[in-house]
Amino acid sequence: MPLQKKEERMSTKVIISYRLREGRTREEYYKWSRELDQPVASRQPGVLGYEIYDITGSGTDEEPWCDIIEVIEAESWEAWAKVNSYEEMHPVVESWRKLCIPESVRVIYGKAV
Repeated sequence: MPLQKKEERMSTKVIISYRLREGRTREEYYKWSRELDQPVASRQPGVLGYEIYDITGSGTDEEPWCDIIEVIEAESWEAWAKVNSYEEMHPVVESWRKLCIPESVRVIYGKAV
């Protein structure tokens, strides 16, 4: 069997950062993430991997710009961009808006070199 071109084998990493709403605790977020977000989001079409990180420092004296970072492995950016439109994700997104600040979201994506 011939080897696939490297570009054909490469997935896309999507990195999303955001802040929690004032008055919301990390423990509330952890519970929501483990019980709802991670199980539902990780089984959507095009999602290959889904990890959530609690940001506890910046490596400098400055405060980190975010509280949470999601590292998603997806088949492509286009596949990931569809995920929140799936019906199963609607309650996840709605509940996320109650915990987190939508205006704080930053998204980047790319492929391994």
